[in-house]
Amino acid sequence: MKKRQFIAPALAVALGISVTACSGSGDSAAPTTEAQTTAAETTTAAATAEETTTAAETTTAAETEAKEEVSEGTMDLRIGQVEGAAHGDKCFTVATAVIDGNDTVVAAFIDEYQFLDDQQTGVPNSDAFTADGSVAEGKVLASKRVNNAYYSENMKKAGSTVEIAANFDEIQKFAAGKTIGELEELAGKPAQEVIDAVSGATLADTAGYLAVIADAAKAAKENQAVSFDGNPEDLTLNMVEAAAHGTKCFTLAAALTDGTNVVLSYIDEFQFLDSEQIGVPNSASFTEGESVLDGKVLGSKRVNNEYYSQLMQKAGSTVEISANFDAVCEFANGKTVAELKELAGKPAEEVIDAVSGATLADTAGYLGAIAAAAER
Repeated sequence: MKKRQFIAPALAVALGISVTACSGSGDSAAPTTEAQTTAAETTTAAATAEETTTAAETTTAAETEAKEEVSEGTMDLRIGQVEGAAHGDKCFTVATAVIDGNDTVVAAFIDEYQFLDDQQTGVPNSDAFTADGSVAEGKVLASKRVNNAYYSENMKKAGSTVEIAANFDEIQKFAAGKTIGELEELAGKPAQEVIDAVSGATLADTAGYLAVIADAAKAAKENQAVSFDGNPEDLTLNMVEAAAHGTKCFTLAAALTDGTNVVLSYIDEFQFLDSEQIGVPNSASFTEGESVLDGKVLGSKRVNNEYYSQLMQKAGSTVEISANFDAVCEFANGKTVAELKELAGKPAEEVIDAVSGATLADTAGYLGAIAAAAER
């Protein structure tokens, strides 16, 4: 792949997995996202929540429109993931999309990450990010899904009656069955028209989320396909955060499953790098808001593949980080969740030997993270 997936309790503890509050549908980087940064002040979730909601929670004929039924059969599926700035400058969005051979979205997953006060649940290794001088004292980078109750309470104060995770779920549900072109066309329409079209979603930036899903779907077109023989309605796409590799970064693992098997998977890792590297969208505002300290940016290892892989090369690695991630995912695809969990529990060298093309010492951790996403 060129571009851009719950674990059993014991495995979750071992990996440092952070599981979302709501049900939904070493260190380096690679090419996938279009990181666009804007300068603005990072504030609390309450301020963001006011921008997030809209008073209009109306029901229209579009909401009852039946989706075209997809018949069972063999199809080629691809997965992609991007970061975007779907909602202002206080957070960044991560969207994952699976498409078929007709550029139609089969499944999508979105989450958003914002700096909150340290009483909330941060991504794995948040304490280490503060200790090493990357994140300001009193702040944690946090998933809105993981902090659904907290974030939704702030939205409620601003007039919203729909939780943030439920909003994300409705947008994902709407995107499934749409072509990339259809999503892009709707995302370009006036905000209220888009909100009216997406049943159950009340977010003012619904169009922005659809646009990022479309970008993830376009990224998927560049990645390797797998063959799926079955009913796409049986498929579920989920994502988790994990500490698959030490304390200097956190992993995002996505998995598309049919209930037993991992059909497709995707992993990326995020680490604080020097500010000369490519940061996630809105990195400038995170610094200006004093959540991220001067001289640092949070960067995707896939987006910064060349830079990170050079660091790995100095340590003796001959395989780029993105190629390692791809090899792990290609191995996981087609395996049962039970098989992945069993292998992830074996000695590190045995796991590396089993995964052709992967040389990462923490290969077992990445397989465990994919299994966690598949079980969520």
